[in-house]
Amino acid sequence: MPNDIQLICFDLGGVLIRLCDGWDHAFKRAGVAPVKPITDNDIQEVIKLVHLEEVGALAPGQFFEDAAPFLGLTADETKAMSDAWLCGAFPGIDALIDAVNAAGHTTACLSNTNDNHWRAMNDPAHANGLPLHKLHHRFASQLVKERKPNPAIYQHVEQVTDTPPGAILFFDDSKENLDAANARGWQTCHVTDPDDPASQMTAHLKGMNLI
Repeated sequence: MPNDIQLICFDLGGVLIRLCDGWDHAFKRAGVAPVKPITDNDIQEVIKLVHLEEVGALAPGQFFEDAAPFLGLTADETKAMSDAWLCGAFPGIDALIDAVNAAGHTTACLSNTNDNHWRAMNDPAHANGLPLHKLHHRFASQLVKERKPNPAIYQHVEQVTDTPPGAILFFDDSKENLDAANARGWQTCHVTDPDDPASQMTAHLKGMNLI
């Protein structure tokens, strides 16, 4: 029931901030070009490194060094590609968070991310800065040392916020991550609007009489 909701939690990429459409888009935005064809195996190796980076298993900057050979880039170019992956906050995010806070709900974010992106999103002066300071709790995978959809990261949110699973409403654009949240008893909303997720989330919250 809507009145049971105590915590409203947001994913970041694809929910509060726009991301690149894929590797080619990131290369183009960064102004870099691989010096070799990138194979499916290369991408799989980079994804493995991404997952290690997202749980804080790599030293700062190590991802850029380790991923560069698979991407046909230098470490500096890989850093530029990572920087370019974030494409700015979606419109209406500030107002959405303000509305949720004004309604008296506890707020949080829960994201699979990395140190590079986390610093940018937490910097109000950065082009990719988000109003994360307005949230009561901020859960980033590389700080928690767990990533979605592993059950441990959802349990961590429950414990730190002292919130029962059924009292959490979670917005995410990943069906896999939402399925894992549902398995713990969280209430969820699949964010599917690629251009204006704030309007979709606002409508969902209003439909639940939460704002």
